[in-house]
Amino acid sequence: MTVIKRFLRYPFFVQLLVVLCTVGAATNLVLLLRDVFFQQPILWRLHVGFLMLYVAQVLFVLIPEKYVCLLTVLQGIVALMTTADFIFTPLLQIAGLLYHGFFSPTLEQLKVYQYVFMSAAFTLQMASAAYLWGYLKSIQTRPQ
Repeated sequence: MTVIKRFLRYPFFVQLLVVLCTVGAATNLVLLLRDVFFQQPILWRLHVGFLMLYVAQVLFVLIPEKYVCLLTVLQGIVALMTTADFIFTPLLQIAGLLYHGFFSPTLEQLKVYQYVFMSAAFTLQMASAAYLWGYLKSIQTRPQ
């Protein structure tokens, strides 16, 4: 019950991060189960890795542990080099669907969108790591 009260006292941005990390963990769990049941061994290690990163981030934010920012940075770097599995991917995908729904982008515009997507996702990931560090550090240094 204390964890729920703590979560509800967090600022909106931290709550959003926890929700998006939970969505990411659920997504990677489904992908991992798909890999196991359909015997597709190529990506299962990657899905396990991202599942562990997401779950650890949720737990460390709820504890609260300021070093969760290191996991957030690690995830951003790994996502940049592999599959673009950033924390903010679901929100950016919704923005992309809206963009594609209202406009009929050309192939060149799609390439620009992909570049903007990766840049925005990585920037948001690093900004969230910095925010988590600052916010959770201030919580830990406050007298209880």
